[in-house]
Amino acid sequence: MTRMMKLIAVMLAIYIVSIDGLASAPADGTLTATQSCEAFISKNKRTNPDHAKIVVGQSYTVVEVNKADNPSWYRLNIPNGDPQVRWVADYCGVVDVQIGKNGRGRNECSTPGLEDSYVLALSWQPSFCETHRDKPECQVADTKSYQARNFTLHGLWPNKRGCGIKYEFCGEVRSKPGDFCDYPALTLFAEVRNNLKQVMPSAAAGSCLQRHEWFKHGTCQTQWSIDEYFDVAIELTKQFNESDMSYFMSRSIGEIVTEDEFIKRVDCTHGLNTHKGIELKCKDGNLVDVYIHLTENINEKKDLGDLVRNSDREFKSNCGGSFKVDPIGLIN
Repeated sequence: MTRMMKLIAVMLAIYIVSIDGLASAPADGTLTATQSCEAFISKNKRTNPDHAKIVVGQSYTVVEVNKADNPSWYRLNIPNGDPQVRWVADYCGVVDVQIGKNGRGRNECSTPGLEDSYVLALSWQPSFCETHRDKPECQVADTKSYQARNFTLHGLWPNKRGCGIKYEFCGEVRSKPGDFCDYPALTLFAEVRNNLKQVMPSAAAGSCLQRHEWFKHGTCQTQWSIDEYFDVAIELTKQFNESDMSYFMSRSIGEIVTEDEFIKRVDCTHGLNTHKGIELKCKDGNLVDVYIHLTENINEKKDLGDLVRNSDREFKSNCGGSFKVDPIGLIN
């Protein structure tokens, strides 16, 4: 190699290093791994020749961040790495980091594994469709279909106090794209996919709500895989419907139901005072959504009644004391 070629190679190496660390800032603190992620020598080129990974539950010293304001990459000291200093994505762990003199680490409202409660969000699909008429799942008018006589799954949302409704996008996808189907596709086991299509009409119709629910909400919990996450949500949805709530709603289609009637039915089927964990959402006099507030430890207890009674909430509603149970089929 000529002297000129060597000089060019050195300058190129310096340029690559400077680009890889562009706008980086020194940091002092720790990252505790919640996922087993690759640890890269170069985060931009994804170089990891020795296949180094961080270990779930282990804490690592942070020495640098890719940017001082809301960093997305952390440079860690990996004891068994060669070299030891490696870049790891922020969604791989919980950070406690001081950046420079005043800055802090990643926003906790987008850090996975910090949830302190959950919400099971269910919809009465006929009412939902009155204001979402262009969606393909809203073209169904079969009175014998699942969505005509049961609550459908909107989502299972991990929540964190202090974040309000903004504990979200804890993975690689950081914001909602233009359309739900613009999210990356999900790979699900056939059984989970088929069950999801029953309880989530959008998944069956191809308008991709399941993708939105995973990337916005599912990535903020770390105890379940994608399949397990949806499996839990499906099970809880069926528990609510099969506890007599679907029968109660079905025989009330086209009629006015009082909040007191609904409350009594919830308590009768799931246990005394369970209704305190329920929130009703109405629009134009129709019941559209039921938010069911759950305790954190869903993995230990999957009995819906127990999860709701332990949630320490108070009943809420914007329905004004009563609501209509809308029949399937769009009203002109």
